[in-house]
Order: sequence, then C-alpha cells, then structure tokens
Amino acid sequence: MKREETTVEKGRRAEDIAAGWLEAHGLRILERNYRHNHLEIDIIAEGPLLTSEGKAAEPLQNSSFIHIVEVRSRAEGSIVAPELTILPHKQKLLANAADAFVRSSKCHKEVVFDVIGIEMSEQGHTLTFTPEAFRPHW
Repeated sequence: MKREETTVEKGRRAEDIAAGWLEAHGLRILERNYRHNHLEIDIIAEGPLLTSEGKAAEPLQNSSFIHIVEVRSRAEGSIVAPELTILPHKQKLLANAADAFVRSSKCHKEVVFDVIGIEMSEQGHTLTFTPEAFRPHW
C-alpha cells in the first residue's frame, strides 16, 4: 500500500517543480525557504521579468530583477486561482521578508512578487506562473 504524502512533502515537491521551472526559464535561484525571524519566502531568484509563458518580457529581457516567488500547490480541480490565495496580510509578510533579504544582501535590484501554482494530479502536475502577481505597499 502506498504511503500518502504529508503536506510538508507535497509542498517541498511543488517547490522543487517551481524552482526547476524558473531555472529552465532563465532565472538563477538565490535562496530557497529563506527565513527572517518567523517570515519565510519559498524561492528568491534573479533574472529578467518573465511573461506568464516563461519568456523574457520585452523590452526588459536584458534587465535583472529579484523575484520573490510564492509557491502554492493544490489538488487537481481547485477552483481558486493560486494568486488569489495571497491575501493582503500574506502580501505584507512577504514584503517584510523581501525587505530583510534586500537589506542583508545589499541588493540594489528591483523586486517583483510572482506566484507559481502547482496543481497536482495522479498523472503529474500543471504549473501556472503569475508574474508580478501583486505589488505590496512598502
């Protein structure tokens, strides 16, 4: 009998899929599961702005940004889009963690907040990338 994956294992698998997708589309992973106090960022990456299809956004394909990526995994058939699950309170927490990262790394690049949704099924997964999913009020 096959053991059921725990929520933590499912989340880690979704983050692995998301990191692989980001790298395959030209981003460099800087941190995974970055923590500052009780705050956490799933993935921090560096690279050009991407479209929802994963292509470098014109005319900024030669520019480099810091991508704060929130990964959301769902079971097949979820009716709520992943980016809609990042409520204002969570946006503020992500912005605070991003601020801590930028300050500690002395980074001077523009920060964007992306969301990757992974819909898991028995046959595999479907990935949805939402670039610049929200703009927090710093």
